[in-house]
Order: sequence, then C-alpha cells, then structure tokens
Amino acid sequence: MHSEVEKLANLIQEASTLLLTHGEKLWGDWLRIDAQRVRSLDFYGVEHMLSAFGGMGSINDLVLSSMNGHNIEEKDVANANEKFQNLLGRIYEIAKRLAKEEENAKKGT
Repeated sequence: MHSEVEKLANLIQEASTLLLTHGEKLWGDWLRIDAQRVRSLDFYGVEHMLSAFGGMGSINDLVLSSMNGHNIEEKDVANANEKFQNLLGRIYEIAKRLAKEEENAKKGT
C-alpha cells in the first residue's frame, strides 16, 4: 500500500475515533467509512473525504462542545478541538495530494 494512502487512512480513523468518543455520530461515522474505503484502496474514499470540506455545515464547521450536544467536559474542549483541527488539516493535505496524483495518472502524466 502506498505509504501516503496508509497515513491518510490512519489519520481519518484517528479523527473518527475522536469524534465518536465525544458522541459526534454523523461525522464520526462519515470518517470511519471513508477510512475503510481508503484502506481498501477505493479511491471514492478520498473523493468522499474531500467532499466533507468547505461550504456551510461542512466538517470544518464542527466544534466539539457540550453546548453542541457532545459528550465532553469543558476542560477538554480546547484540546480536543485543536487536535481535531490539526487532524483535519493533515487529512486535507494528503487527500488533495492523492487526488492530484490520481488526476495526473488519468491524464497519463
């Protein structure tokens, strides 16, 4: 398996676990399924993951907080959100790079 693919799958799974731990089922399940797709070398997992970014209501807008119905103590909010945003940044960077590689491969370059 391409090392970047494996890294992406692991980062997506880590983000999923973080979200599911705090009761964020919608995005947690989205990421869990995409991690499985990426691990099985289904490129749709990368495309689907990238579709989560941008626009109103996107994964970028998610804030873990008890006020948003998440199972998290106030003292843990800042660290959990910082970790999540860091994971998202790394996921996006690798997914975009893999998408560009895929695009170039389809063009034959």
